[in-house]
Amino acid sequence: MNRAILFTGIVLALGIGRGLAADLIVKIPPPPEPAYSWTGFYAGLNAGGAWGRDRVNTEQFFPVPPFFAVDRAAISGAASRTFDPSSFTGGGQAGYNLQYGQWLVGLEGDFQYLGLKGSQGGTFPFPSTLPGGVIGPPTTFFSTATNVSTNWLFTLRPRVGWIANNWLIYATGGLAVGNEKFTQIIAGLGNAVETTSFSTTRAGWTVGAGVEYALHRNWSIKGEYLYVDYGTVNRTGTIAPPAPIPGIFPISSVHLTSNIVRVGLNYQFH
Repeated sequence: MNRAILFTGIVLALGIGRGLAADLIVKIPPPPEPAYSWTGFYAGLNAGGAWGRDRVNTEQFFPVPPFFAVDRAAISGAASRTFDPSSFTGGGQAGYNLQYGQWLVGLEGDFQYLGLKGSQGGTFPFPSTLPGGVIGPPTTFFSTATNVSTNWLFTLRPRVGWIANNWLIYATGGLAVGNEKFTQIIAGLGNAVETTSFSTTRAGWTVGAGVEYALHRNWSIKGEYLYVDYGTVNRTGTIAPPAPIPGIFPISSVHLTSNIVRVGLNYQFH
C-alpha cells in the first residue's frame, strides 16, 4: 500500500514538473532583434522633380555716337531674360556610411538626368526711330532669341546624420557638376546678326537634407531635397557680317540654379 502511494506521488510530481517546465519554456520571451546598422556600402535609384532659375544678363555695346544710347539700352533690356524651367529628374546613387552610436557620417555620389530647358524671344522697335525719337519714323526693329538648357547633373556629397533605430535624418552638401548650354541671337539693322553661345561643363556646389527609413536589413527608402548653384558663365558674342564700325558686340552673363526634390530606394550591402 505504501509503495503504491509512493509510486503515485512520484508520477504526479513528474507530471507537474513537466507541465511547469513546458510553461517556463513557452513563457520565455524570444531574444530581441539586433539594432539596425547603417554602416556599409549602398546603391540605389531615385526619381523626382526639378525646377530651375536661369538669369541671363546681356549688355549690348556699340559706339555712341554715331549710334544712340537709348537703342543700346533697349537691346540690352530685351536680351536680358529670366527663365524658370521645370522637369522630371531621375538617376542612381551610391555611397558608404559609418555609424557611431546615434550618429552617421558618409559619402554619396549620384548621377541624374536633368531636362531643364527654356526659350524666349521677340521683336522690338529701336526707340530712336519711334515717333518723337531722335531719328523718328519710319520705325525699324530688332529681334532676340534666347535658349538655355542643362541635361545632366553629378554630385559628390558628404552626409552627416542622426539615427533613431531604423530612421536616419541627415544634412548633405558638396560638389555639383553639370552641363550648361546657351545660345542667343540678336538681329539688328540690315543683315547684322550677333551670336553668343556656349556649351560647357560647370562645377558648382549643392546643399540639402533628407530622411531615410530602413524597411529591412538590406532595403531603405529616402526623401531628399537639394539646392544646386552652377555659378556664372560670361561670354562675348560675335557679329556677322563684320561690323563696318568697330566696337559692336554683346556680352552675356548666365547664372543657373536649380532645386531638386526626389525619392529613392537603396540596397544596403551588409
